Amino acid sequence: MEADPGVVDLRGVWAAAGAWGSAALMVRIPTAQAALGAVAGCLLLALMAWNLRSGRGLVAWWQRGWAPVALAAAGAAVVAASVAIQGAGGQGSAGAEPRWAAMVEARETARVRIVLTGEPETRPAPGGYGPVPHGNGPAAGESRGVEWVAEGQLQAVAVSGAWVSVRSRVTVSWPESLDTDAGGAGQGAGVDAGDATAEEAAVGRGDTLEALGRLSPVAAGRREAAWVGLRSPPTVVPAAEGAVDRAREDFAQAARRLPGDGPALLPGMVMGDRRGQDADLEAAMTRAGLAHLTAVSGANCALVLGTVLGAGRACRLGRTATLLLCLAALAGFVAVVHPEPSVVRAAAMGAVSAVAVYAGRGRQAFAALCACVVGLLAWDPWYAGEAAFRLSVAATAGIALLGRPLAVVLHRVLPGWLADGTAITVSAQAFCLPVLLTFTTDVAAYAVPANLAVAPLVPVATIAGTAALGLAFLPGAGALTTALVWVAGLPAALVGGVGRWFASLPHAHLSWAEGPAGTAAAVLVAAALLAAVWMARAPGGIPERRTAALLAAFAAAVTAGILVPATALVGRDPPDWEVALCDVGQGDALALRTGHGHAIVIDTGPDPEPVRTCLDVLGVEVVDVLMLTHLHADHIGGTEGVFTGREVQQVLYSTAAAAPGGTPDARTEDRPGVEGAELSGRLPATVQARRAFAGERGSAGPVQWEVLWPLAGAPAPTENDASLVVRYRIGADGTAAGRPLTLLAPGDIEEAAMDELLRTGADLRADILKVSHHGARNGGTAVIGAADPRAALVGVGAGNRYGHPAPETLAALEAAGAAVFRTDTGGAVVLRREGNALVTARLEGAGG
Repeated sequence: MEADPGVVDLRGVWAAAGAWGSAALMVRIPTAQAALGAVAGCLLLALMAWNLRSGRGLVAWWQRGWAPVALAAAGAAVVAASVAIQGAGGQGSAGAEPRWAAMVEARETARVRIVLTGEPETRPAPGGYGPVPHGNGPAAGESRGVEWVAEGQLQAVAVSGAWVSVRSRVTVSWPESLDTDAGGAGQGAGVDAGDATAEEAAVGRGDTLEALGRLSPVAAGRREAAWVGLRSPPTVVPAAEGAVDRAREDFAQAARRLPGDGPALLPGMVMGDRRGQDADLEAAMTRAGLAHLTAVSGANCALVLGTVLGAGRACRLGRTATLLLCLAALAGFVAVVHPEPSVVRAAAMGAVSAVAVYAGRGRQAFAALCACVVGLLAWDPWYAGEAAFRLSVAATAGIALLGRPLAVVLHRVLPGWLADGTAITVSAQAFCLPVLLTFTTDVAAYAVPANLAVAPLVPVATIAGTAALGLAFLPGAGALTTALVWVAGLPAALVGGVGRWFASLPHAHLSWAEGPAGTAAAVLVAAALLAAVWMARAPGGIPERRTAALLAAFAAAVTAGILVPATALVGRDPPDWEVALCDVGQGDALALRTGHGHAIVIDTGPDPEPVRTCLDVLGVEVVDVLMLTHLHADHIGGTEGVFTGREVQQVLYSTAAAAPGGTPDARTEDRPGVEGAELSGRLPATVQARRAFAGERGSAGPVQWEVLWPLAGAPAPTENDASLVVRYRIGADGTAAGRPLTLLAPGDIEEAAMDELLRTGADLRADILKVSHHGARNGGTAVIGAADPRAALVGVGAGNRYGHPAPETLAALEAAGAAVFRTDTGGAVVLRREGNALVTARLEGAGG
């Protein structure tokens, strides 16, 4: 790092701001308006250039301080012109074929041909699958378990029995259990996608799918023109395996023989392939602040460029030859790891920096960043709305503006290697924090020491791994490739060990203040640190020793605020609560307090981290009973988060599948069999899970519970209808004042099954109702009348595409006089009694 950062050229920030604003606007308005804006911008640029050359008009404006306006207009004009040329305004790609656009708006079902442009990933899925009669999709919110999701390029759509060519970006989804016919229509044996694991789908990038698909529009500003949910087994034409794909697969195969976390982490550190990481490892890397290491970023590109630059200098190549060699190596690296948007973004920044160094402007990294922002937004205006792009720009800006002067200050008291590493990590952390707080309040408390600890390991793993990936293209280099994989893999395994260790420390993940106030505080922290460091960077820059001491103390306090939020220092008592609704997105997770540090937990949501955070904030250390109402991913996907840092004494679950041995009423204490395979992989090996049926009762502390559904010996037709329906009585042991507080938790049971339960005469009256199936229409409203609740809890994701909760459900709850608490609008909430009244409060620090 340079000894003195010198003067930073900030003029480019105005052009970047104009480009960013233009991109954010243009992708949300019609193409015709984008074209009009582009024409106006080009005219402005032409007028500006003419006036500047002639020495009239705008020259005076420039001298009077109008330079920011002119630069912002220039950046906006560049992006507006690019948007117009690409036809990217709004959903222009859908409008390329009017009939196609109309089909999307009407949510029709049609035969489509799609080429996958991204690797499939799994996620919880709503809606049913199977042939759709008369083009009508399933009822809103009908659950379908787990699905694969991938980006794709629509090639054609069948209109009136004929294929119509349509070129449009789409997102395509299909269920994990959907069969695919490989090799074209009527060719080859079927491939059962149900055999695919979370690491590998039956189809991949480059494959062509042809099937019936349900079309749905997407929100304005998305790069996709439509969402396509497959409704029939697709015919798959596999992509021809190229040299790049073979090399990547050979590299991944070689990495699988590594010890520890090496097989999972090395492919991610080298080529951004995270498919081998399980939920536990991902959570640990996130808690330690090391998750960025397994995504191809500017750091990878910098290491590639640095290695090639060093080789060029060792070979005494000229500046021009070295620059060309660096750019060629960068282009090759992008091609090998796949030119995904994040990779292209990182490579573009590296290329701009390399050219800046070649031109003798290596000190002006911030100016290079601004130029890169304008260019990338012109190339792909949808970057303006992507969190990854904002984080990338923020981290690079932090290193450029704060990293260099902070290193100058730290060099006075720390060894050079430690000063540089600390400066880079702290500056990136400080500038990224305001961006991170827009979608999470969790802060990795040990991110700086964790990143410093792995700093010597990352270059070895990345450089040796990239070299091994490159050698995989050469025939006969197998032995050398394997050797380099081991050279890279051992440090990668150590990175995993370091990450797990930091993640296990107390307060590894802390909660920052929520909302605009928290974001504003983070911005002020970064600004204060920046100002303090720039004032202190030059010797003699601060005249009085007292002022210097105060400034040093202020900088130390600000840095501590970044590393360890105040909540960790003063502690935070768990709120006074009896029932808690956790905000886990589109899923369910509830907790019932059974004693100090004890609780019953009902479902876990789709991801481990939200439910883990919620239980941490509630102070839950022991889970007396974990009740998993059914085995859909939006109810069991976060199971690992419940076990993280807690003791779980008992696990009960339900499912529609036959029990081991074919007896649906088996009650033996064992791990789930065939029907629980999805659950079995989420439980520690020492934990026993037991299937529960109607009639079972139990208690934990002041909470008594009774299972009302499903009936033993009567298998449910669907997984939703197999949901555990449980009535809880809180304070039934007489320790609480007043009558017991009752809660009914019906999982995702649907209307027909609920009607059957009602016919049994079961007592469903409850003070609190957990609304079935996230408030979906098919949950019915009869249970609302039977329960007659004072409060209703709805676990639902903000902006979900399923229409949850349904207007009919909300209307029925309003008619019943129930107070409705929704996680999409109110976040996590807790409830408790005060006499005969229910008191509610938002659960701060638990998301939402």
